[in-house]
Amino acid sequence: AVARLRETVEIVRMALRGERVVYEGTVYRLPLPGGEGRALKTSAPPWPVPIYLATLGPRSLEMTGELADGWIASSFMPEHADVFLEPIRRGAARAGRSLADLDIHAGGVVAFSDDLDNLIAARKPGFAFEIGAMGSRQRNFYKDAYARQGYGELVERVQALWLAGRRDEAAALIPDEFVIKSNLLGTDAMVKQRIRVYRDAGVTTLRVAPAGETLAERLETLGRLMRLVNEVNAEPVPAGDGSR
Repeated sequence: AVARLRETVEIVRMALRGERVVYEGTVYRLPLPGGEGRALKTSAPPWPVPIYLATLGPRSLEMTGELADGWIASSFMPEHADVFLEPIRRGAARAGRSLADLDIHAGGVVAFSDDLDNLIAARKPGFAFEIGAMGSRQRNFYKDAYARQGYGELVERVQALWLAGRRDEAAALIPDEFVIKSNLLGTDAMVKQRIRVYRDAGVTTLRVAPAGETLAERLETLGRLMRLVNEVNAEPVPAGDGSR
């Protein structure tokens, strides 16, 4: 899978540079040997479109640091950011780059309310589904990502309950802190503190799903968040945080 992703990035970059697409890899060979196709290049002018990768495993994260312009996080808790960012740093260093050369996208649901308990409870079934259903018993990349962040025993139990059909129990097993660490929930002050945590972890672009039943409500949530982001951006970055 890592080789396939690497070769895909290399082929796409070749095309974006306006080069004739001739490629000899271990996974892809272009044009197809023995086929009738010919090597082509785009008629559009070269354009440096940035390439972002949504990777999770250590090897693919290293490759992201080596090749990509940005990383799109998932199953990510900023308190445990180094689980993801250290492999990206290693890959970047191997290519003569640093983490600062990549745009780090991460975030979660943003929802405002004084009733934090209700916000948390509403999101536990989604995490149980992610851990229990998004993959097989043997291979679930999201479950594995949470395990590397220190939740190995928990995610094994959640998956077992889900696969046994005990989905309400699986959701009930998700701890409050799991939901809080993965999102931006609560009052303005709570959400503002979460923004700081993401910033200090090394996230450069906050990517969120604003809560709301209607478009107007989601836009209102987004506007409220943007005001808080602007306030945090105006604050001095803590000295020596070392996140980048």
